[in-house]
Amino acid sequence: MRVLEEGLAAASLAVRANAGALYVGQTAESLRCVAAFGPGAKLLLERETPLDSALSKRALRRRTAFVISSHSADPQFLRSSHETRVALLAPLHDGSRSIGVLQLVNPRSPARFTARDRKVVAGLASYITTTLIQTSSLRRQAGLAAHDPLTGLRNVRRLGSELSKAVSSARRGERDMAIMFVDVDHLKRVNSKFGHAAGSEALKRTGKALDEAAAGVGAVFRFGGDEFIVVQKRASKESARALANHLRSHVAASTAGSMRPGETLPSITVSVGVAMLNGLRHLNGQPASDLKERLMTAADRALFRAKAAGRNRVVLATSRDDRL
Repeated sequence: MRVLEEGLAAASLAVRANAGALYVGQTAESLRCVAAFGPGAKLLLERETPLDSALSKRALRRRTAFVISSHSADPQFLRSSHETRVALLAPLHDGSRSIGVLQLVNPRSPARFTARDRKVVAGLASYITTTLIQTSSLRRQAGLAAHDPLTGLRNVRRLGSELSKAVSSARRGERDMAIMFVDVDHLKRVNSKFGHAAGSEALKRTGKALDEAAAGVGAVFRFGGDEFIVVQKRASKESARALANHLRSHVAASTAGSMRPGETLPSITVSVGVAMLNGLRHLNGQPASDLKERLMTAADRALFRAKAAGRNRVVLATSRDDRL
C-alpha cells in the first residue's frame, strides 16, 4: 500500500493535480478505491467508493491515458465542495487484462492536462501495474511455499515455526498443549489396488477431514508422505484424547466415495500418536527448540505403538517415549 500511495503521490505532483484516486479491479463492478488524496479522499477510502460505472467501463476498455471534461459534481467526491472540471484517467493493464484505473483531477496552472501529462501518467501507471503484479506474485509464491500443493494444508516449513511459537507460548502461560502424529493406515494397499491417483485422492480427503475435525481447536499440517501433524495449543490430556479420537472417527466417516473413472474409494482410517508438553521430563530451563523436538519424538513413538497394536486407534505418549 505504501508503494501504491507513493505512486499516486508522484503522479499527482508530476501533473499538478488537486485530487485523485487509484482503483483496483478487473471489471467496472469490482473496481474499488485503494488510495486517494484531495477533497473527499477520506470518505472515498472509508466507503471504498467505486468509480462512476460508465467512466470505469470506458477506462478499462482502453490501453492509453485519456482526458475528459465535466462541469458536474464527480460522484466519487460526494459531500465535498469539490467539482470536477477535468480528469486524466490511465488504465492499469498487465498485457492481457485490465486490473485497475489511475484517476487524477483538476490540474493547477495551467488548468488543463497536456499531452506531456498523459505520457508521464502512462509511465507511472505502468510502474504501479508492475508493483501490483509483483505483489500478487509474491503472495502466491509465499502461499505456495507455506502450503502443501496436494492437500492445501500448511506444510512442514510452517510447522517448524508455528510449533516453536506454540511451545514458547504454552511455557510462558504455564499451560499444557498437545501434538498429534496422524498416519494413514494401509495407503500402500490403496495405491496397489486402485492406483497412485487413488492414493493421492485418499490423502486429499484425509487432509480435508482432519482440517474439518480440528477446526477451531487445532492446526493441521501435512508432514509428508502419509503423515499429518495436528497441533492443539491449549489442551489437557482428556481434551487431547477426545480430539484425537474425533479426528480418527471423522476421517473414517467422510473419506469413502466415488472417484473418477468409475471407482469407489474405500473408507480410510488413521492411527494417531499424541504427546503432551507437560508429559515430557525435565521441562524447566529447556529451550523451545529442544522441547519441540522432544514432543515430536514422543508423538512419533506413540504413533508407532498405535500402528503396532492394530492401527485405527489413538495412543498417548508416556514419559518413557521422551528420550532422544
